[in-house]
Amino acid sequence: MKRYWLHMVKSTEKTVANFLEKQVKDSTRIDDGRMPSEIIEGKETIYLLTDAISLYCCEDSKYYQKPEVLEAIKRGLGFVERWQREDGSLDYPSCNFYSAPDTAFCFRRLFGAYRILKKYGHTTEEKELENRYLTLLLRCIPIFLHGGFHTPNHRWAVCASLFQCINLVQDNGELAEQLRKRAEQYLAEGIDGNEEGEYAERSTGNYNAVVDKSLISMYEETGNEEYLGYVERNLNMMLYYFDGDDTIFTQNSLRQDHGKALYPDQYFYLYTYMAAKTGNELFDKAAHKIIKDNMERGDNAQDSMYIFMMYDWLRNYEFQGYGFLGEYRKYFQGSQVLRVKKENYGYSVLNGKSSFLFLKFGSFPIGLRIGESYCDIRNFIPQEMEVTEDGCTLRTHAKGWFYQPFAQKQNTTDWWEMDHGKRELVITSQLLTTVALKELEKGLEITVSTEGLQGLPARVEICLPAECMLENETVCLKAGKGDSLILREGYLNVHEDGKVIKIGPGYGTHAFGGHYSGEERNENGYTVFLNEYTPYTKTFRIELQ
Repeated sequence: MKRYWLHMVKSTEKTVANFLEKQVKDSTRIDDGRMPSEIIEGKETIYLLTDAISLYCCEDSKYYQKPEVLEAIKRGLGFVERWQREDGSLDYPSCNFYSAPDTAFCFRRLFGAYRILKKYGHTTEEKELENRYLTLLLRCIPIFLHGGFHTPNHRWAVCASLFQCINLVQDNGELAEQLRKRAEQYLAEGIDGNEEGEYAERSTGNYNAVVDKSLISMYEETGNEEYLGYVERNLNMMLYYFDGDDTIFTQNSLRQDHGKALYPDQYFYLYTYMAAKTGNELFDKAAHKIIKDNMERGDNAQDSMYIFMMYDWLRNYEFQGYGFLGEYRKYFQGSQVLRVKKENYGYSVLNGKSSFLFLKFGSFPIGLRIGESYCDIRNFIPQEMEVTEDGCTLRTHAKGWFYQPFAQKQNTTDWWEMDHGKRELVITSQLLTTVALKELEKGLEITVSTEGLQGLPARVEICLPAECMLENETVCLKAGKGDSLILREGYLNVHEDGKVIKIGPGYGTHAFGGHYSGEERNENGYTVFLNEYTPYTKTFRIELQ
């Protein structure tokens, strides 16, 4: 762990260098509550101060015990003291004010700084700084007792802060009881982690880790190992969400990380912590791979030095293995996601989503959806998912309908005020669509079958990244952003970073590109269309050559 620890220290030094330099050079105190122009908001200052205190207390840092660093920390803390509102809240100025959850996220860092000062601080000045941090923490209590939240993960951030406050005020029995009752109100809703390890927001790229951190803090303050059970299940789930290029699959997320290609750096501390707690070899290997790969990419380490400073046993942990799961097949019943990783490729199938298939050859992504401009429907959205031993089958049943006039006179002539759910419908047609995926050694065989309605111009949309090279016997072109082609017959070779991916055989009996409204468009990539009128059955492949 020693070399990784030093990597964390150096990364933290890079993060706070500019902040410390500005603070050291600026000898004037800011007395009107404004921040220095170089600092964006109080939250950023709080985070940087915690890192600065970690470095000041760390013998391995060039900032260790530097008097000028201590003075810079004091000045930065002075701003935070003035910035905090009377109810104890710490704003997120881009959108949230008088916010309990945003205060909780700041509280986590303030609490970490306080713990480090309590552990390492010995001089009178350091003890005074520790007391200032304690005062800041205690001032947060009113917002935790009375504030609200927006999203599922906010609840557990606030709950963790409540438990930390309980232990800070344990000499005040009445206040501690108030805090405990408030925490029980949150816990009465039940923690939103299912048996498969999925949290409500399905945010593999961000909020899963946020919830895990909060639950670990709740365990640390209460000793209740039930909280660690949720973390353990989630981290086990995450092992199946790492793609072959070591990024996280985020296409099923309900939050802002949706669709982003992210390395799992923020899971490093979590996997290390739980490997040490449980002895889980897979967690040990994952933690080691995350930090080792991070170093080799030349990236900064996850901003978690302050946590390792709090726990000697964590900082002294020694890795035994290395790596993510080599191959896997896992169906998550709760979220209805099939995740498969094989030697040459990986893929994900999402039930209930218009973008239902995601293939990956190394780091090269390919998405697939089916356009069906049918009444109020614009895309095939699977309603049923049957997982097979070598793939899966998706099905949906759509109907063409029209409103009938109301059977009884309505109280309004305003269309938008009418309750159209009370109208009878005329069903004029039906369309059954089935998509069967079969695994090959180097890719997938996909069969699309439609029954019922005759003459609907359906289109398979194979979504590729822009700028890749496309060629076959007659053409060679660079895929333009937002552009497309119809592959009428034969095969198309996609070249990217030394790989050749073969798509086909194509089919294209029409050039209908979609309805005039409500369509999903691949604006940032390139689309290969396979088009046919219903009913039909067609089979094509996407595989590595």
